[in-house]
Amino acid sequence: MKFLLLKIIFIYLFIPFINAQVKLQIINQEYMPVHTKLLWGEKGFFRTVNLAPDSREKELRLRTKMLQNHQKLALASFGLLAYQASLGYNLKDGDFTKLNKHRKFSTIAWSLYMTSASLSYFAPPGMIYEKRISSMKLHKWLSYLHFAGMLAIPILGKNISTSNDYNKALTLHQNVASITLISMGLSGILPFLPY
Repeated sequence: MKFLLLKIIFIYLFIPFINAQVKLQIINQEYMPVHTKLLWGEKGFFRTVNLAPDSREKELRLRTKMLQNHQKLALASFGLLAYQASLGYNLKDGDFTKLNKHRKFSTIAWSLYMTSASLSYFAPPGMIYEKRISSMKLHKWLSYLHFAGMLAIPILGKNISTSNDYNKALTLHQNVASITLISMGLSGILPFLPY
């Protein structure tokens, strides 16, 4: 009787643990983004070179830390990009005393942004991937737009001083920067939406 009772208690205590391990598995892997499969799939880069954590639980903890830092750095880079936009408008209006500040903060904003993007891009896989369009999918799609913008902005900024058509080069730089800032702002709001 004691043995049966101990067996029942043992099973009762470990059922939540067994369920927890099942819940840690990736659901709908077929909808996982291609880059995540290449980095974290069964034969993904991080697994091949033995850089992946040794358990799924540790992967999820690492993912959480990486994405929390991604959010903090993204917020900081968004703020700096908005500040950059105000400096850019001052430059456009002829206040060239802001040029050195604009250059200095552009390097800081760009570096923060790329660090933030890397944290998100290289994070271990999540728990659930879905085919349906969700706020997180829209967030990711907008990230492609503002990532392309962040790659283009410095090139377009340098082009202003070497271009034969100053106004056209300035307008292009300003338009790309505005689209980048708007898409970054929208992307930052989407994760808080309930769908």
